[in-house]
Amino acid sequence: MTIIMILLIVALGAFTRTVFGFGEVLVTMPLLALVAIDLKVATALIGALGLIVAIPAVIRHRQQIDIAVVRRLVVGSLLGVPVGIALMTYVPTTIVLRTLAGFLILYGSYNRYQLHRHHVQQQHLQSHHWDYLAGILSGVMGSAYNSHGVPVVIYGTLKKWPVASLSSIL
Repeated sequence: MTIIMILLIVALGAFTRTVFGFGEVLVTMPLLALVAIDLKVATALIGALGLIVAIPAVIRHRQQIDIAVVRRLVVGSLLGVPVGIALMTYVPTTIVLRTLAGFLILYGSYNRYQLHRHHVQQQHLQSHHWDYLAGILSGVMGSAYNSHGVPVVIYGTLKKWPVASLSSIL
């Protein structure tokens, strides 16, 4: 029964990624935790399956991929991976997850407030140096909890990237 639940959860995550272009980790990781799967095992499983699910999206959106942006994100990510591994090794999981949850709640609340005010936020992130920071955060979150897409989605939203461009990068 547990294997069937894991397969259904993984299928739901793949469906989420296919429809929205990202988010399989945000759906799959909490559900796998409810089925009592170890976080490290779930991270490895989602990482392997996420790569398989990402390949068709990359092929479909290859014209929208900005190689220069991807290069900067990857360089930043490579710098962030050791930090994420150290984070996962030395910092209690509950602290990291609560911090991430708090940040996501604040970010979502801020966007909701802006939407409610009908205020269009001006684009403040003009420099390409922000790509590296987003990459570092993506590397940290990706290596620790396989949530590499969260920083990139937030960054892409702040940069006002078109949805097709954002989906192709993730």
